[in-house]
Amino acid sequence: MGVKAIQRRVHLQYNYEIKYGKAWRAKQTALENRFGTFFDAYDGVVRLLQTLKDRNPGTHVDIQDFVIPEFPNVRVLHRVFFAFSICIEAFMHCRPVMCVDGTFLTGRYKGQILTAIGVDGNNRIVPLAFAFVESENTASWLWFFRQLKKSIVKDRPNVCVLHDRHAGILAAIKTLKEAGPDEETPWQDMQSRWCMRHLGANFFSQFRNKGLMNLFKKLCKQNQECKYTFLRGKLDEFTKDHVRQRLAARAALAAAHAAAVAQDMAGRPLLDPGIDQKHRASHLEADPQSMDPLQTRTPKKNWMIHPQWEDRLKWAGLLPFARLVEARDNISRLNYDAALITCLVDRWRPETHTFHFRWGEMAPTLEDVSMLLGLPLAGEPIGPLEEPVGWMHSMDARFLGVREGVGPISFDAHGPRQAWLHEFQIEQFGYPDVPMTAVQITRSLEAYLMWLLGKTMFTDNHGNTISARYIPIAQEIADATEAEHITQRSWGSAVLAATYRGMCKGCQLTSHGFGIVGCPLLLQLWSWTRFPIGRPEIGGGSWPPDELYDADRIDMPTFGSIWTSRKRHFGHNQLRNCYPAFTEQFDLLLESDVSWEPYSEDHRDEAYPGGISLMCTRDWAYWMTKAKIIFDIFVEEMSQQRVMRQFGMRQLIEPPPHTVPLPPRVHAYNRKGANKTAVGWVQLLGPYLGAWDNAPDVSWATREPFDLQEFQQYLRAYMPRTRLRLSQACDPVEMAPSTQWDTYPRHSTSGTRHHAVLTAELQDEAAQYERSLSVGPLLGRYEHHVSFAQRFQEKLRRIYASITCTRSSDVVEYRAAQRPPRPSLQMHQPRHGPRPRMEVPPSPRPPSPNQAGGSGWQNQQQQEPTYEYWQRGGFGMEQQTPMPNLGWRPRMDQPQGDTHMSSMSGSRSFWSSAHDQEEQTQQMYQDWMSSQHQTPPPDPTQPTQYSQHEQGYMLPPRQRQPPIRGYSPSPFQAGPPPPRRRGRGRGQ
Repeated sequence: MGVKAIQRRVHLQYNYEIKYGKAWRAKQTALENRFGTFFDAYDGVVRLLQTLKDRNPGTHVDIQDFVIPEFPNVRVLHRVFFAFSICIEAFMHCRPVMCVDGTFLTGRYKGQILTAIGVDGNNRIVPLAFAFVESENTASWLWFFRQLKKSIVKDRPNVCVLHDRHAGILAAIKTLKEAGPDEETPWQDMQSRWCMRHLGANFFSQFRNKGLMNLFKKLCKQNQECKYTFLRGKLDEFTKDHVRQRLAARAALAAAHAAAVAQDMAGRPLLDPGIDQKHRASHLEADPQSMDPLQTRTPKKNWMIHPQWEDRLKWAGLLPFARLVEARDNISRLNYDAALITCLVDRWRPETHTFHFRWGEMAPTLEDVSMLLGLPLAGEPIGPLEEPVGWMHSMDARFLGVREGVGPISFDAHGPRQAWLHEFQIEQFGYPDVPMTAVQITRSLEAYLMWLLGKTMFTDNHGNTISARYIPIAQEIADATEAEHITQRSWGSAVLAATYRGMCKGCQLTSHGFGIVGCPLLLQLWSWTRFPIGRPEIGGGSWPPDELYDADRIDMPTFGSIWTSRKRHFGHNQLRNCYPAFTEQFDLLLESDVSWEPYSEDHRDEAYPGGISLMCTRDWAYWMTKAKIIFDIFVEEMSQQRVMRQFGMRQLIEPPPHTVPLPPRVHAYNRKGANKTAVGWVQLLGPYLGAWDNAPDVSWATREPFDLQEFQQYLRAYMPRTRLRLSQACDPVEMAPSTQWDTYPRHSTSGTRHHAVLTAELQDEAAQYERSLSVGPLLGRYEHHVSFAQRFQEKLRRIYASITCTRSSDVVEYRAAQRPPRPSLQMHQPRHGPRPRMEVPPSPRPPSPNQAGGSGWQNQQQQEPTYEYWQRGGFGMEQQTPMPNLGWRPRMDQPQGDTHMSSMSGSRSFWSSAHDQEEQTQQMYQDWMSSQHQTPPPDPTQPTQYSQHEQGYMLPPRQRQPPIRGYSPSPFQAGPPPPRRRGRGRGQ
């Protein structure tokens, strides 16, 4: 019965709707009660095979198991072989040929299945034998071949075995052929040949040519030497020609391929199209609402540290890090900001292993790991991990009886459950009121180390369980009695490698259900240390000098301690865990707001007067290494040469590539479908594991100081080659809705492109300032407000100059004796004639004439306005009567008569005839204007340049329509003006 059917059955019978998960769990419980669990099936293997042997006489069965030394009563299943009697008898009538191969098991059961098949006289396949082993290795294949010889081949001579070129098969066949007659099950007359099926698949994957593949198939089917030799010669000739053609085709792309392999990105885009298509940043750029923050698989509760754990944690190099996640009575647990961490992942680029910001590239480095977490870098790299065989039985036996009331181990195929490990926290034993025994302290430390490794340092997507691969490390540290009993490991490089791999995978995840693996604590502390976004305020000031844990200078604070061991509070208007707002704030953050060198001596003395842990600076020689960092089977590459400003060193315009780049196939290693043992992984990763021993000797040896001018050149080369913004420059709701008049220019559009650019800059500046205020008190310093006001004022002046085309040189300087008389306020008759054209030089940064929206600015000789031109009114239309008193506001900030709209909006009554106006309204308006303008007008300025012959841009002519007849808006009269009178011409 399916899960959906169970839901319907419960609803029909009990009128109660249950969720899908509850129905699924009920089904699994019923199956376990009826047939047992998956792990109980191991106990039934022996009984099942014995039943098959009894019902099929002559069936060959062999079972291998072993006993755990610590628990002699526990037997662990190792290998199983069986061959039915009917298959054994059938092989005696088949061809003396058998084919062997192996494949991995899927589902809950791990391991490999090995098979052997034969061919009868009708070319039909006959299954011969099966075996379940731990993996494909020399020992398992040697055991399988011996079982075949003993049960199926027996004394039949010259049996040919077809196989692929697996290293374990070749080694096992060599051992059997060279075995003496006195050794166990010799097979000296074995004939071995390569399987053409596997060889053909490798051949086609190499050449990708169907013609060559068909010729290869003909070659495999030949049984005559002359035909075989002929076809072999043709195949050799064709393959050589094909190889030459491929080499010639690759020659054209040799430079590009070499640059990609060596990461020589000089002059090339920094974004790979294949990666960028799946990257979260591309989805955010297309639709800012399409992405949700990723989850953090972090613990919901911290553990207390027992005083008797400290020595063993110190010997292992984990004590400073353990203090960061220690449960404290007066300090709340650190809440991980998933939105902030996701914003960093959105900007991570796997092509360069750096974050791409507007102000350049940045990345967490080994220096950050040492300073923030206090983890050691020297020691053996944490290479391939493997879960111990029978770990669930051995772990259950170790914890049996440690705490009363705790049942047997709760686990799944991945590892023990986190809830079961929480039962061994020291407060569960009654500490500190109840003393703990030595066994309880040791086993609780083992459980704590499993939690520390699996939920804080190396998190994964298994939310309820912890990987069983950490059991050997946790047991080694917990059972140690001296420092020599613990292997010195490079925890810092492993944490950074796991974090790099988590970001390389996370930046291409688009579902909300996925989590950020690695060490989220490192990313959050790194962000708080360098950026003001989402950062809390710390209470208590600097670290007290007398607050030290020990005199060895190891159990002392790190640069991350002040964030985890002090009270944190946020401003009342500060945003927290807000993914859209954080994305915009990273887009608008300035270079000056970034803390490039937060670990300087000044910062250290200010925050930690008593000093920091010795582990923060002990391994400084590893900070600039070129060696690859490793965790488990993941190999990552650091790019310190691209983030030199973080070290206070010179940043080259084109960062140099790695001399030995990391191959993409090595970077793509994962455990999905790769059934390799730890020994097999060590053979693959051996060169990278051995290179860590000489890591301090191979480093980026530059010691030149930082050069700001060269860094600006680096930014100019960097910005066009990557994506700088992930969201829109401003929120669309902040922009005023457009109208139909926005597309019809009512006045001269000369210089409007320059005006639009300045307006966009001002809008961006205002939006950035508003968002900086939303961050909270950390961006609320006084100098920031002053700087913003100055920039805002300067951009307003530039916008005004762009609109009016005025310059400081446009003003005509008159001496006091030569100042023209102030014109009268009386109406004048309009003077007919051509409008004078005053030509001004272009602005300092004019738009290009051949660019869309350009106005074709020309360098023309400047002319100074004359007094006659001032009397004619340089700011009005061609047929308007100038009103000098209306041309200036009291503060003399901006002329009103420079455009058609401004001249028509403020003084419409004065454009009409005197016969059309009421004397009372006219007198009231003149009295009001006289009271407002008590100062003489300033010196005249040149009018807006307008030319019908501008190159590259056709400007619409000025609107030549009669002025509106009616009342002008009066400050003493409310309501709409009376309707206009019909008529044409002036004075009617």
